[in-house]
Amino acid sequence: MSEQHPIHDDGMQEIVESFVVEATEIYDGLEGDLLQLEKTPKDEELVDSVFRDVHTVKGTAGFLDLEQLSTLAHRFEEVLDAMREQEVDFEPAMTDVMLCAFDHMKVLTQQVIDRDLEPLEMEPLLDALEAINEGTFEAGAVSLPDPDGGAPEEVGGDAAGGADEPTDADGTGDTEGAASPDAGEPSDDTSSTDGDGGDGDSGRKAPDTIRVEVSRLNQLMDLVGELVLGRNRLLQLITEARTEHDARADTDESLRLDSLLGELEEASDKVDYTTTELQSAIMQTRMVEVGQVFGKFPRVVRDLAREFDKQIDLTVEGEDTELDKSLVEEIGDPLLHLVRNAADHGIEPPEERKEKGKDPRGEIHLSASHAGNHIIIEIADDGAGLDPDALRRKAIEKDVLTEDEATDLSDSEAYQLIFRPGFSTTEEVGQVSGRGVGMDVVKTNLAELNGTIDIDSTPGEGTRFTLKLPLTLAILQSMLVRSGAETFAIPLYAVSEAVRLEPGMIETIQEGEVIEHRDQVIPVMRLGEVLDVQSPDAGGQRADRFTEEQDAYAVVVNVAHRRAALVVDELISQEEVVIKSLGDYLKSVPGIAGSTILGDGQVIMVLDIGEMIQHEEFAAEEEGAEAADADGVPAASSK
Repeated sequence: MSEQHPIHDDGMQEIVESFVVEATEIYDGLEGDLLQLEKTPKDEELVDSVFRDVHTVKGTAGFLDLEQLSTLAHRFEEVLDAMREQEVDFEPAMTDVMLCAFDHMKVLTQQVIDRDLEPLEMEPLLDALEAINEGTFEAGAVSLPDPDGGAPEEVGGDAAGGADEPTDADGTGDTEGAASPDAGEPSDDTSSTDGDGGDGDSGRKAPDTIRVEVSRLNQLMDLVGELVLGRNRLLQLITEARTEHDARADTDESLRLDSLLGELEEASDKVDYTTTELQSAIMQTRMVEVGQVFGKFPRVVRDLAREFDKQIDLTVEGEDTELDKSLVEEIGDPLLHLVRNAADHGIEPPEERKEKGKDPRGEIHLSASHAGNHIIIEIADDGAGLDPDALRRKAIEKDVLTEDEATDLSDSEAYQLIFRPGFSTTEEVGQVSGRGVGMDVVKTNLAELNGTIDIDSTPGEGTRFTLKLPLTLAILQSMLVRSGAETFAIPLYAVSEAVRLEPGMIETIQEGEVIEHRDQVIPVMRLGEVLDVQSPDAGGQRADRFTEEQDAYAVVVNVAHRRAALVVDELISQEEVVIKSLGDYLKSVPGIAGSTILGDGQVIMVLDIGEMIQHEEFAAEEEGAEAADADGVPAASSK
């Protein structure tokens, strides 16, 4: 493509960037509006809204000489205009054509972002739009092109052959900004006002907002982090000064120092309050609605339902719940796998549901809510549910567990088997499932985000996955603990509770240490051994090897589906810490997420509990495999 194209002209860059921002905003709600239009094609306000969106893209694309995008938007606009004038008898298969046009518009806009214009094969799509406009459209008579270059998709067939494309695109960020269907409200566009403008949402004023680069928000967050460290140091010094003053209360200078300390404490309280408020305000600027992720799932469920020949309704709740932008960008893949799992494995075919006395239409419910400093996301379906006995049999069949280990599993522990790498109960491998990798991705990604996942299932009634994630990963509430002479910070979101160990509480089962707590057997990890911390008063002995005369504690931690009892020498305090990167040289140290500076200036390590547990599990599996090889006995994977 010639360098003379407007998108390569330095003088046009501001206009090009403005077009990209505007088009991206439009695409955020357009897909949801098209899916809603399939259900309510007689909704005149909705048709008008979609028409205005496509018209806006067409206008700027024409100005920037984006020929293919302008032509496609023009044909799309003609169809919508015919619908507005009630010149077209809408049928559901037309939605496939309009969604295909939407997908091509996104790909063409991405080319503008990449400054790399390449022609797409769109003749069949343009012909299909023209056929709808002229009233000659026939379902099943057109094979639509795939914007990513895959096999053509047949319109109006029994299955949507391109159902995998929108879901696969999620991993590359193609639908990163997707919003919920409710987000597709008509924008204030002077070129598309319709007269009185007094009804509905069209009369709302545009929100008073400005655009700020994420890098600037990250810089502000870093500066606030430094301010928090400075505040902690100031409070520590004032505490030490007050202690020193109280020890000299009888001296002549005590009255003057007492007055100065009082003023200093008053000023520090003000700094403490202001710092906390500033920190909260900066964190709020990084918060975005989880609806940006939820918004792409109506399309995913629709396509999967057609592919599997099922009837599935998706209900969404709490899409306005907010969390940190960095987390929103990372939870898309785990949620996608869970939704696809519900559609494939959970919801039964209509005939089977009728035989069970169920509504032939299955339901997947997706919800989000806040719980303290966490966000709770639930994915529930009213399908077949999980059969723990079938999971146990499959685990034995795949040599994941021995028969004795499988028998000892509780139902909740059996549910966790689906997160094992390569574990799948599906006999046939298809485009969506059967390879045993999807749920493993869910577990891995959640562990990286320091999240947890619980499963509640009733055979024949359905399954519910509950995800718990921290709202932000930058500034953490942490539990400070001591192991030997070293102090460590454990992120509080990973801590379930702390238990004082009594002699005899730690037992050995199959060469591994465990404690029994609240009717659960929890594996033990001694922090001193994991991190090779030496006890300062034990002649080189590792820390955490307490005797009956010594105190020790077990911090019960929980990340993803992993639990462990972390043995430490002392529980110090709870403190807000700012996590700092260790740099390239030390970032690969297993079990360490970063470092932080305490109020007394001490630098301590912040633990990555998920990685630490995973590292210890791998080490235990390798030891078990080596022992089995030595004995000539095949070993099942450790639980």
